[in-house]
Amino acid sequence: MPLTSETRGYQGRGRFILRPIGGGRPFELGNVTSFTESIEIDRQSRPDYTTVAGGELDVSERVSSFTFEATCNDISPENIASGFLANIEQLGAQTVNDEALMSWSGTRVGFRYLPDPHQSITVDILGNVTWAAELVVEEGDVYIDATEAYMATTAGTTDTTEPTWPAGYGTVTDGTVTWTHLGKVALTDAQDYDRTPHGIRIKDAPANLQYPTADTNIPLAVTYERNPQYLIQALAAAQQLYELRWEGLNAVDGGNPLHATYFRIKLSPTSGFQRHGGDDFAELTLSGTVLSDDTRTGAGLSKFVEMAMI
Repeated sequence: MPLTSETRGYQGRGRFILRPIGGGRPFELGNVTSFTESIEIDRQSRPDYTTVAGGELDVSERVSSFTFEATCNDISPENIASGFLANIEQLGAQTVNDEALMSWSGTRVGFRYLPDPHQSITVDILGNVTWAAELVVEEGDVYIDATEAYMATTAGTTDTTEPTWPAGYGTVTDGTVTWTHLGKVALTDAQDYDRTPHGIRIKDAPANLQYPTADTNIPLAVTYERNPQYLIQALAAAQQLYELRWEGLNAVDGGNPLHATYFRIKLSPTSGFQRHGGDDFAELTLSGTVLSDDTRTGAGLSKFVEMAMI
């Protein structure tokens, strides 16, 4: 038995599907809390000056723009990428070896990728010089002697013979260079740092490491397991053309279906996204322009949108 409409009251529900024009897998915007279309008009009129009552003799109206705004509260990687004109890459699990990072005492150190919290990590002080006679050394250079690390806290030139390397966070003069013992090369979890969902936090008073000053940066090399994740590069992609299809339902008409196909749209950068704070669910605003599709030919066919309803 064919569907019939019992009311012209309307509460729109349904799904929005974007298909990249030119190739690519379609994706859904998910839970869209509102979708509003706007048509702007350039209007010119010919006023009637023949009587005191006025009025208009003729009017010309042309559509200047056809735009829409969608509010989504499914914060998916695809939606984020659409709103931020971003490239998106899906990454699998992988070992990240010796990622170079900077650290200060009592501060959080973020890894480039989100780590798998169930896998072990290694954190080592990263050396950047090999000791040699009469070597020019910059302040902040780090030398690794077996299991111990040393930092040049005074720049200069090394001696002709290698010094005796101190322990216990002591210093040694080497030509015109002053080396300061930093501690063990290999740092220990829960003694020198605590793990965080994004990396590590260096202890305020590490057990096996000492920062010469509060402003001293000690370079680290970290090895960890990358958790599967999406990497989104904002404002790195051109504005994409899509076909937008709405598979609608009328909630007050027995869920009767409706649909609309916008043949050619271009998304703009998002005009609003509350990334942090607030007690309500986050919403991402996507806006775009409905463009003319010149491949649509034939008498009476719209080049912009086609709708069907019961």
